[in-house]
Amino acid sequence: MATLKPRRGVWYARVLWYLDGRQKERQVPLKTESKVTARERMAEVKKVESDIKNGINFTFPWMDDSATATKVKRFTLKAAKTKWINKRKGKMSISTIETNELGLKYLTDCLGESMPLKSVSSTHIETLIDYFESRGLSATSINIHLRTIKAMFRYYLKIGKLNKIPLIEQLSVRKTEPIYITDDEFHKLMSIDWLDNFYKRVFLLYRETGMRLREPMMSVIDGVWIDIPNESKGGASRNIELDESLQAIFIEYKKWLDSGYGSTLVDVGDHISKVFKKCLREIGADESKHFHSLRHTFAVRRLIRGTSIYNLKLLMGHSSVTTTEVYSNMNLKRVAQDFPTIAVNSQNTAKIGKMDTDLMDTNAEVVRYVA
Repeated sequence: MATLKPRRGVWYARVLWYLDGRQKERQVPLKTESKVTARERMAEVKKVESDIKNGINFTFPWMDDSATATKVKRFTLKAAKTKWINKRKGKMSISTIETNELGLKYLTDCLGESMPLKSVSSTHIETLIDYFESRGLSATSINIHLRTIKAMFRYYLKIGKLNKIPLIEQLSVRKTEPIYITDDEFHKLMSIDWLDNFYKRVFLLYRETGMRLREPMMSVIDGVWIDIPNESKGGASRNIELDESLQAIFIEYKKWLDSGYGSTLVDVGDHISKVFKKCLREIGADESKHFHSLRHTFAVRRLIRGTSIYNLKLLMGHSSVTTTEVYSNMNLKRVAQDFPTIAVNSQNTAKIGKMDTDLMDTNAEVVRYVA
């Protein structure tokens, strides 16, 4: 229940409540030194006390010296998305922020920027999904935007702006096997004449470590280890051991990033991804293949070599082994045919067969890779 509280000679209405075991408090200025007047104004506050606890802000008549009725200051979708996006900037990659902004733009385009956050219901979410589909978005794209919207609602539930959130469920998506780069395709990539050898080395680094596109940008090298912080997608820090050749490539890549090389680019990660896609088209690879296929390739090659699914989970930085199991559900005997340099014996364990390819740059530096 709201109570009176004096501060510096004037009175405040103090509203207390508990959320998830934590005490929350909001003080409403009554703007009077008179206790009698304060009690009268307290009565107005008590009329909307439950709404205050639900995160709604009010402008009372005495706050602007008017005699009009109490005005409700609603926390709208526009205000909610602006505050949430600003909180994430500097903590998330540029591409993640752009994806978040797009998802929330769809939300406000569909429901209106002035709609109160707390008024969004499960029915509104169903309307939003229909809106997504009317714009031709795939189920996968819709799910990405739904995750953004759900993350924002959960944030406001956590800080007490909401006391419940609408039901937001992912759409059913047909499961597809991971799309990888075969040995033959990777060899063709490494043989493209116009491709600078720096990019060839970078592509090799990603294939041999399974790192996500932007993980090298947030990581540091410590001896033979790459330390990836928990800001990455998996939500947990992890370490990757490198041999000498991969250490050299990682150091070179970090210098390229830290020196501002390509600083005119809007997003260096997007640049790397686009160069890789251009190379895939050059060799005639299937259009379904893209930069993330290098990460899938790392996982598939590890399994063919005999790495356990649990150890692969740790190497990949997955938050759950369920995510990793998508690789173990593949027909590895069939997949192994796409990796002839990894010999599989009758016990289904793997021995690594090496095929060294020299990549010569203009300085005659040699980089050798295991195909």
